[in-house]
Amino acid sequence: MESKMSEAPNPGALLNHIAETHWQTIARQGWRQYQQRGRGAVVFPTPQSGDAEDGGTAPLRYLTFQGTDDEIEASTMKMLHHLTTTYDPAREVVLAVVLPDDRTVFDVYARSPAPKSLSGDT
Repeated sequence: MESKMSEAPNPGALLNHIAETHWQTIARQGWRQYQQRGRGAVVFPTPQSGDAEDGGTAPLRYLTFQGTDDEIEASTMKMLHHLTTTYDPAREVVLAVVLPDDRTVFDVYARSPAPKSLSGDT
């Protein structure tokens, strides 16, 4: 009997791969959106998530939190909210990816060049 590996990618490995291969785009978007909208997370679409139905590239989204701390603390997004309130926007980006099965994975990334340095701000 042959054993087959699951065709679904490891969520953490996929998140790390996206951060590595698209860092400058993610960092630039993270810094720009932080300046315009405040703390939040860059949401990177996966090709299978249906966001790019016409075969084109889906735009990055930016998630910010509305509501009181008590409302957010009681929500399922508690950990993501915590990351968006504690990261350093000049050096780090909170990256989230919605998987094809509608699960969301996220983490904080600090790579070079730093988000602030990509904008030309010093």
